[in-house]
Amino acid sequence: MPESDEIAVRLTVLEIVVRQLITHMAVRTDDPARWVETRKTLARRAIHAEAPWQAERLIGAVDALFDQAEAVACDYRAEDEPATPGVLTR
Repeated sequence: MPESDEIAVRLTVLEIVVRQLITHMAVRTDDPARWVETRKTLARRAIHAEAPWQAERLIGAVDALFDQAEAVACDYRAEDEPATPGVLTR
């Protein structure tokens, strides 16, 4: 396998593992959507601090990575909210 293919495979695996870790941690907090948003903000800040010359491209990748976690967090929040009680009639 050429080196570029091996790097691509490793990056794909890394992305999958990180996405699963983010999703798992998000659904275990009291406010999953906020937890994910905080992690996304911290990742963006780190990119601007460590790789400002690539920030635009990397920010797009970070946003894409967090999309799945945000969707899961919103799903869990919707399930955890209490149902609106119905009107009782006689």
